[in-house]
Amino acid sequence: MTKRDLFRVLIKVFALYSIILTVFSWIPSNFIYTFYKLELIPVLATLGFTALAFLIYYILIKKTDQIIDFIKLDKGFDNPDLELGNLGTDKILMLGIILVGGLLFITNLADFIQYSFLAFTKEVQKGGLNNILNNSFGTTTDYFNWTFSGINILIGYLLLTNYDIVVKWLNRKEKNVG
Repeated sequence: MTKRDLFRVLIKVFALYSIILTVFSWIPSNFIYTFYKLELIPVLATLGFTALAFLIYYILIKKTDQIIDFIKLDKGFDNPDLELGNLGTDKILMLGIILVGGLLFITNLADFIQYSFLAFTKEVQKGGLNNILNNSFGTTTDYFNWTFSGINILIGYLLLTNYDIVVKWLNRKEKNVG
């Protein structure tokens, strides 16, 4: 494996993680706040920034070699090869996808459990939450964040269980070129 392959994998994993965060965190929260009053300039700004973000992610995934050449990431090393033993590009990409899926799963699990607890206690208790639970866990059930923490857990689980399919999808262009 060369240093260029390593940087290619790192850029693609970063882009994949950024896409997931954008789709399931940034877009829903900004669209809800933007479309609340439905004014033209904030709506256009949100759509423009969303389009710009996806353009950047597209460039990161599809034009990684041009980015590496432009920034000259693989230049200046004494040895162009990276000795990792039996660890190839696909294995490193699998490791990155497993890390991204694990981070999504673990970081959203606590929120999902808290929102589930609040929703359950609200439904079970007739008088609402008592003062001890109000001070400890909050009083309102946030269905928006509950939904998106559940979606992030699902995406994390799917990445953890289907990392080989994602690796094939990310490497489909390089396999045809080389």
